[in-house]
Amino acid sequence: MPLYEYVCSECDSKFEVLRPTSRMDDPVDCPRDHGTTRRVLSTFATVAKDIYGSSEQVGCGGGCSGCSCGSN
Repeated sequence: MPLYEYVCSECDSKFEVLRPTSRMDDPVDCPRDHGTTRRVLSTFATVAKDIYGSSEQVGCGGGCSGCSCGSN
């Protein structure tokens, strides 16, 4: 089951919900008891070992300047 990320439109808190794909766009209540939320695109990064055993960045989601993407 996928993990989806949501943001509350009232308090701007981000939270995740584990739910089936068929329910990804169903309404979700904010954990702080607000009712208005929206699903957002989650970002992620992956790291793998190269043939010499060193860490190598494979992919990086997002592109915001506050991320640590690009640093190993």
